[in-house]
Amino acid sequence: MRSKPPRKGAVTASAAVIALRRDGGRLEVLLGLRARQARFLGGYWAFPGGAVDAADGAEPGDEKTAARCAAREFREETGIDLDPRTLIPAGLRVTPPFFRRRFSTLFFVADVPGNAGRQPVPATEELETLEWIAPAAALAEWGGGRRRIAPPVTVLLRVLARAPAGDAPERIAEALARANALEEACPRVEFVPGAWLAPLATETLAPATHTNAALVGGRRFVIVDPGSAQAPEIARLLALADRRIAAGGTASAVVLTHHHGDHVSGALEVARVLDVPIRAHAKTVPLLRDPELRERVAGDLEDGMRLDLEGDVLRILHTPGHAPGHVVLLSGRTGLAVVGDLVSGISSIVIPPDTGDMGEFLASLARVEREGPSLLLPGHGPPQPPEALRLAREHREARERAVLAAVGSAPRPVERIAADAYRGERVPVRFAAVQPLAHLRHLERRGLVLVEAERWFRRDRA
Repeated sequence: MRSKPPRKGAVTASAAVIALRRDGGRLEVLLGLRARQARFLGGYWAFPGGAVDAADGAEPGDEKTAARCAAREFREETGIDLDPRTLIPAGLRVTPPFFRRRFSTLFFVADVPGNAGRQPVPATEELETLEWIAPAAALAEWGGGRRRIAPPVTVLLRVLARAPAGDAPERIAEALARANALEEACPRVEFVPGAWLAPLATETLAPATHTNAALVGGRRFVIVDPGSAQAPEIARLLALADRRIAAGGTASAVVLTHHHGDHVSGALEVARVLDVPIRAHAKTVPLLRDPELRERVAGDLEDGMRLDLEGDVLRILHTPGHAPGHVVLLSGRTGLAVVGDLVSGISSIVIPPDTGDMGEFLASLARVEREGPSLLLPGHGPPQPPEALRLAREHREARERAVLAAVGSAPRPVERIAADAYRGERVPVRFAAVQPLAHLRHLERRGLVLVEAERWFRRDRA
């Protein structure tokens, strides 16, 4: 792609090709494995495509411009030439708001004739490999955890799997367009089977703007962290729950990973409409600010507890540090860990000095890392690979070393220590003392620093 990176919060116009071929009486689709180092959906299978370039046309949202983009990107990535005039529109999808980089993607169907692209080889470093595969086979591998597929693609593969091999490309494109329209209205964002993700606009800490609610389980499912207080956002979440119920599911409970408002604000309404209990760890209940919510929540989630959801078993891990009652839900079926605020997909996790504990937070990161999850679903930002746990721990440990180095033999206030520990870095003012204070208290418990009259100094001074 030759286009410039979009500014933060921008949505970039793009296009993708759903290339089809008939092979031995069955329908196959061309998928590409995105380079694992790619910042956007690295390591996921997707349809070839990319961002609209100035050479494609003057109107990024125009269908003809998008078709030229689709053909150009397809040629650049696969080496296969397509006539933009033969591409059949198949609907539009917009990237969910938990990604920093978002795209408004127009899809096009292309019927690849004869032996064109029989053994395609990626023509750019953006893709690691290309593969023709039957849609049902790709979905089976995704369902078994053997292939990661971008969420919009799994939805469209289901449509293709139902299409007769001899169906006209125009009919297939119409079916795909209908599926895309439904997804735009009520998106099923599913990175692994059984976990439907719903980013909700919330009152949260920047740079986050959304909190990820999740519908997780088997035939029965729980709704994790409905954190928005905004009626339209809760309505979207309930519409997604209704969609899952219509498909044969049953809502079992609302589960709170911890007590912070951006994770609990919609819990009462969701529980009321679905007529389900609200469950959390016992240490979460007394910290809930809303007395009605506090009265309603059952503090019955314990470390090691298993929630049998008829097709998946979620194991509860008590992971304090960010909050005393923080829990992680670990799927026995897929290895997915719903981690709340243990890690973030867009920033560092804040450890509040009043209710948080840096030592417990580091221990919780290490514990979940030892569990060997396959994928992390954080409360903010997109899903993360398991190594995000190690990276978060190493970042905090490095920061703690910097804080300790900034503590001198003479007593210093936390603001002076923070200024030295974060020298040369852009840190929001509200975090500048909060995080160093959490580190200082952890260092104090380990006997490395002392405090007198809110001034800190190294123990070897005493």
